[in-house]
Amino acid sequence: MTNQKQVIKDEKLKAILDYENRTALTITTKVLEKPELSAWMILLPIVFILFMQRQKKYKELSTAFMEGYLYTKKIALTTAFSLYNHEIFYAEVPAIVAETVQKNPTAEPIVLNIYNQQIEEIKLLCEHYLGLLSSKEENYEQMVISHYQTGENYLSFINRLVEAEKQVTRASIATFQDAAVEVPEIMEEMEKQLWELRCEEAKQFFIGLT
Repeated sequence: MTNQKQVIKDEKLKAILDYENRTALTITTKVLEKPELSAWMILLPIVFILFMQRQKKYKELSTAFMEGYLYTKKIALTTAFSLYNHEIFYAEVPAIVAETVQKNPTAEPIVLNIYNQQIEEIKLLCEHYLGLLSSKEENYEQMVISHYQTGENYLSFINRLVEAEKQVTRASIATFQDAAVEVPEIMEEMEKQLWELRCEEAKQFFIGLT
């Protein structure tokens, strides 16, 4: 009986992680411009070599972008899963998350602010994931419907998540002001695409939501 119960829990965990991975991939493809290969490029070796270099850079950026998006999500999901399995107590969560996120507790204030904003996002996501894991459903969409009950409740969570993510973004952008001009534009586009994607999902999850 215990083994069967554990399998069900693992299926829920996988469903949530699969959803977040799909979201990360979707946003990455919308935000980062992928180099396009034209037939004539193959005829010009130097041009083809430049294309391959751009392609390699795109793959590296895509991987980094996806890992960056998933960073807080994975920490929150791992924590929520441990709570759901009664492996840790609620009272332990703040210290566990802080220890995971704050890799350098003596860092300069601008970095500590990033840590703090990430912790706030993780706390919100942990609550969200725990609610999904606690539902009787195993399909991601059905878990969302079961936990939030109405589209209004789900959109309320989305709004809180968007705000938490924005705070992390703002804190992060502050460290790139003199180094990467494109970073604010990329992050702004990411926020826009995430909002549109999540609103569309909410309409699909809760039919009739306007």
